[in-house]
Amino acid sequence: MNGLCCCTPCKPRYRRLVDSIYPRAVTDGLLHSNMQKLTFYAISHPEKLERIGEYLVMRMVRDLSRQRPVQVKIAVEAMDQLLQACHSSPSLPQFSENHLRMVQRLLESNNAKMEQLATDSFVTFSNIEESSPSYHRQYDFFIDKFSQMCHANPQAAYGEDFRLARCAGLRGLRGVVWKSVTDDLHPNIWEQQHMDKIVPSILFNLQEPDDNGAGFSSSHIPKFDNTFADTTQSHRGDDEATPKVLSDRCLRELMGKASFGSLRAVIEPVLKHMDLHKRWSPPPSFAIHVFRAIIYSIQSQNSYFVIQELINHLDSMCSADASTRIGIATVLSSIVSIAGTSIGPLLLSIFNSLLKHLRTSVDFERSGKCSDQPAEKMYQEALINAMGDFANALPDYQKVEMMMFTVGNIPNLDERKSKQGDEFLQHVLVKTLLKVATKYRTAYLATVFTDSFLDTLLLLALVRDPQVRLATQQIFHTLLDRHDNATNLVHLGYERDVSDVQLTVEKCSRADQMFMRKHIGEITFMLLRAAASADENDLNTHIDAILCTMSLLCIEVGFDEVCISVFISEVMFPFQSLVELFRLSLALQQLALDTKQNFSDAKRNSIHNMVAKYMNLSAQLIANPSLCQQVQHVVACRAQRGIPGLNLLLNIKDSPMNDDPLSSTAVNGTAENGSAKTITEDDQNLLFNLEDVAESLKASGKDASRLFVPFSMNVNSRKLDGSGDNWQNDLQNFDSTDGRESPDGYKTVGIDDVSVDMSVDWTPPISRKQSRRNTIFSIINPPKLNASTVDDLKAYANATFDPIEEDRKEKELTGSILSEIRNTDFEERVNTNEALNERSDLSKSIARLLVRNGETTRVRDIGRPTKPKNVFEIELPSFAY
Repeated sequence: MNGLCCCTPCKPRYRRLVDSIYPRAVTDGLLHSNMQKLTFYAISHPEKLERIGEYLVMRMVRDLSRQRPVQVKIAVEAMDQLLQACHSSPSLPQFSENHLRMVQRLLESNNAKMEQLATDSFVTFSNIEESSPSYHRQYDFFIDKFSQMCHANPQAAYGEDFRLARCAGLRGLRGVVWKSVTDDLHPNIWEQQHMDKIVPSILFNLQEPDDNGAGFSSSHIPKFDNTFADTTQSHRGDDEATPKVLSDRCLRELMGKASFGSLRAVIEPVLKHMDLHKRWSPPPSFAIHVFRAIIYSIQSQNSYFVIQELINHLDSMCSADASTRIGIATVLSSIVSIAGTSIGPLLLSIFNSLLKHLRTSVDFERSGKCSDQPAEKMYQEALINAMGDFANALPDYQKVEMMMFTVGNIPNLDERKSKQGDEFLQHVLVKTLLKVATKYRTAYLATVFTDSFLDTLLLLALVRDPQVRLATQQIFHTLLDRHDNATNLVHLGYERDVSDVQLTVEKCSRADQMFMRKHIGEITFMLLRAAASADENDLNTHIDAILCTMSLLCIEVGFDEVCISVFISEVMFPFQSLVELFRLSLALQQLALDTKQNFSDAKRNSIHNMVAKYMNLSAQLIANPSLCQQVQHVVACRAQRGIPGLNLLLNIKDSPMNDDPLSSTAVNGTAENGSAKTITEDDQNLLFNLEDVAESLKASGKDASRLFVPFSMNVNSRKLDGSGDNWQNDLQNFDSTDGRESPDGYKTVGIDDVSVDMSVDWTPPISRKQSRRNTIFSIINPPKLNASTVDDLKAYANATFDPIEEDRKEKELTGSILSEIRNTDFEERVNTNEALNERSDLSKSIARLLVRNGETTRVRDIGRPTKPKNVFEIELPSFAY
């Protein structure tokens, strides 16, 4: 009874039942009929389950030492069946300890087949849900052993079966994770000491080459989607899987079961593994694969944590090789789109970190200590791409915040205060801004072009660096283009039929009209200055960029707009974007003719061609036949003269040169003035005439009086080409609010912030203050129209604008106002203004007339008692003492 007697009748019943499952012949397997009897006994007598386990372990250890693999396998199989049958027994924790002891002895045997058998048994145990937890169970030995098996190699005891040993180790680690996370009372598997063994073992097998010897490359990266999160089901069983496939499943399951508090313990070994094995080196295909798997496996709201950890790791590797930093930035660029909107809470923090690294890289490259400048530039490009992909994953309102944040980090544009490397940093940050802008889809111009943002862009468009100026024009292109027209306008030529360009033109919203009403003067002045400062080395690219900006403005905000006009000092100024762009075109033509500008003939011809192309495009878009005829006539005359670089009909099929007798001599290049290199002011037939353009616009219903207001070609005694010391201040001192002078010498109309209300029926609020919105009933200095009929009013409105005469009237009016202020008493002027205000108010005038002439009012006042006295007029009796 005490286990010392070996005879069968003296053994307890549970031992006899255990002995009966072993066959007499060595070649036979487990006796299933006797196994059923043992199982029934264990279920009926749960208190005997622990002793059954102890006896099975004792027999297995004896058979293992005697090299009896068949009996060992029978004992393991019997333990597995008892585990599954008695999973709800109260004695299962004690039986499980015996089972784990048996698995441990098998793993300590250093026999590949026994280790495989132990792994299978442990995986079976890990799939069993225990009703009562075990408080003292430890898995340290199993983690160490399974991790060791994951690093098996052909030189060890495993020989050619080292892949099977690795698969067994991975399945064992997965079983440990399954068993540990099912109950919070089990030992914490997420401790750093355990993760430092589990994670490197998984990654070691994931980076191994396939059976065909091919390493891990970008072609091995699958197109991930959300279905990869469910890795428990597979078409291939674990027995048929390779270590690479199993390690991928283990990694995804490990990350899927990790909570937010345990993510750091998993991510840190991953980063350490990448550093030690140099997996950041470009192309970082393996690192991209691993972090994509991590992002897809964890909960979506925790994705930002992985991004933050990568950025922190980039901070710690700031002094590492450029290839390492390039790899980290490339991985960031690859996974931010998967993270999606979960990175919203850390938007500015993450983007600020990327900008800080970009600035640090620029300073390091310019310091002279950088030994590999091409690699450093690749790192900067990787950071820019990362920020672009980062912006693409955000909603539109956060993209606007990122653009504003980028603009705020651009260094000072004042040349006198700029530091060494600021110009290069401007170039890099503008490229970053362009990358972010390409991911944004503009809805309303006022939403993205805030005052500070637009002012900075206008300044960037006029800096000394030609690449920055070109990139700024491209930023305007991508933000203005809302109908994908920019691709057809980047290299716009002279088109006989604009419909062949396939442009999309839609109605301009009222909000955009209000925006352009406020800022069109600033934008056109910037384009004029940009054309003047176009780089001679890359002239065609810069001129095409300016032409594309003008064309986009014409298409996006130049149509279906209401003529907005105000009376200022007896002069009516209509604010139409289309008219202002025509005015800019004529100013560009005058700029090309100006002999004071130090321009080459090629630059002058390029500006003339740009004006002709824009006039041709806009004239056809607004369907103005007379203006189209003018453009065709000018282009044909230029082709007839044969001036090199001004013949826009050379590359056009079915050119009118063959049909026009005037151009017959231009085919052979023997024009009457073939020796000329550019156009002069004497060649009126080769220029667009201001009066003719104005008449054509008036015929189409446009108010063209603004065309006669010239641009200021010399601002504050500085040349237009930007050769002065402080030429950037021209735009810094420019403000389009009420009462401020624009760069071209006229006052723009101020409006309230149009971003407050984007509705079509929005109207400015009523104000009792003198405003330029008052058109007829002005308080001070009302216009003297001398018009008795509507025809007289129309004649006055369409009268030719004479700047000299208007300037004289303005001076006379200013002198009269100053004389009145100096010579008239203040109280008298106040009374006069109040009387004017009373008379100019139409509603009060009508009410006053009705009250004065109403018969009912006269009858009502008859017999009415006198009005009682005011309380201050009542005399109180005095008291005598």
